[in-house]
Amino acid sequence: MADEVLPAGITDLITSEAMANEFLMLLADRDGSILQHPALFHATAPNMTSTVVRVPHIGLDGYDLLVATTPGSEVANTPLSDGHTDVTVAMRAKRYNVDDFARFLVNGKLDPIALARDGAISVAQTLISLIANVTDNFTGYVGSSGVDCSWNDILDGKTLLRINKVTGDILSIVAPRQWGDLEIDALSLGVLPAQSMGGVITVGLGGSYTGRWMGVDFCVHSSVPTANAGADRAGGMFGRGALAWADAQMVPENDPNIVEMGRARFERVRKGDFLASSHITSYACGVAKAIDAAGVSIITDA
Repeated sequence: MADEVLPAGITDLITSEAMANEFLMLLADRDGSILQHPALFHATAPNMTSTVVRVPHIGLDGYDLLVATTPGSEVANTPLSDGHTDVTVAMRAKRYNVDDFARFLVNGKLDPIALARDGAISVAQTLISLIANVTDNFTGYVGSSGVDCSWNDILDGKTLLRINKVTGDILSIVAPRQWGDLEIDALSLGVLPAQSMGGVITVGLGGSYTGRWMGVDFCVHSSVPTANAGADRAGGMFGRGALAWADAQMVPENDPNIVEMGRARFERVRKGDFLASSHITSYACGVAKAIDAAGVSIITDA
């Protein structure tokens, strides 16, 4: 084994000067509210027999227009447009192996409840990270390498989506630097950062969600990938249909040591010969770009 949680490795938690039952969380993305946005398409398969979930595309609801006909002639058949997106689901997991004596010394900070809560947050953040790393793959893009992100870039992105006939709610995922540049640009336009340019602030979502600006819902996340050899960040803006994500419902084990967390699971494995317990969080999921024209990448200075 390796990387076990042993007393020698957690000296910061067990020094005699530590405050009882008080500790600080190291900095990380923890807000999962982005997953509630309607622009994200959840592909569900009731009885998965494959690692691939296929999402069909179909050209209905006005996709094809009527054409002129000739009196006395048969109406020509219109080919039905269709396609598909395949979302590959893969198992992801993490394990903390906690020594018994180490758990005793930190007075509950590493108990199963704390580790299960960590697992639930990690599941959401893993999925958001996968989503953020797809938004840089759209063919359409706005912004310029080495140039700060601006509201002109956002309006250009909205225009591209409108040209491509994207409808419904629009979601943008940007890096912290990109959002900071947008706030600075807002001040130059005479708009306070706390105000919403679209006149609507959505209540109830916290953390990474910043509100609805220019008619676009913005979320800030550090998983937004870099571009151009690290010189830029590649955020994204998209409507429903641009991305599809899927996960798998694992078969219940009827094991008291396994807790089902929605479609994820948290498992405690006793390792008595090591006087330790492993705490394992696992989740099978995947994300794929679906309709390329339904999204744009935002390439601006990192």
